[in-house]
Amino acid sequence: MAIGVSRLQLRDIPEVLSISIECGLCLWSADAYRAELIREDSIMLKVSERDPPGLGFALGRVFDFGNGEVTVELTNIGISQSIRRQGLGSLLLRSFLNRCVEAGATYVILEVRVSNRSAIEFYKKFGFDQTGRRRGFYSDPLEDALTMRLSLRQSEVQKLHT
Repeated sequence: MAIGVSRLQLRDIPEVLSISIECGLCLWSADAYRAELIREDSIMLKVSERDPPGLGFALGRVFDFGNGEVTVELTNIGISQSIRRQGLGSLLLRSFLNRCVEAGATYVILEVRVSNRSAIEFYKKFGFDQTGRRRGFYSDPLEDALTMRLSLRQSEVQKLHT
């Protein structure tokens, strides 16, 4: 099985929607994904066995606040449940983080449900630290979010390749 990570394409949106539902992610519409695809400040990746069947995806947006620090927000990442625990999430996140470095990012930020212990541990494995808590951030069910941040400073970037 030849698995690779590539840029998300328009034809991948139905699969992304399916994975989003399967993973219980905050749902975006097909139109929202289409709009994100044409933005120059988006990072949209898929992990797949062959073109186009997707096994997972990651989506983020680059923010340059003009202070010399560029931040990327990882807004969604998901891997099909049937193929979890095979290293594909790590492959996808590592590829996403490398794209962040290429975009000149200093930090990557994200929110995660407080009950999603496996995701929290996954992010910690990559060096993300908890930076705060957003009360009632998620709905259906109502739940707090932990905010997490990863520094991509030069000394930290070396860890991405190990």
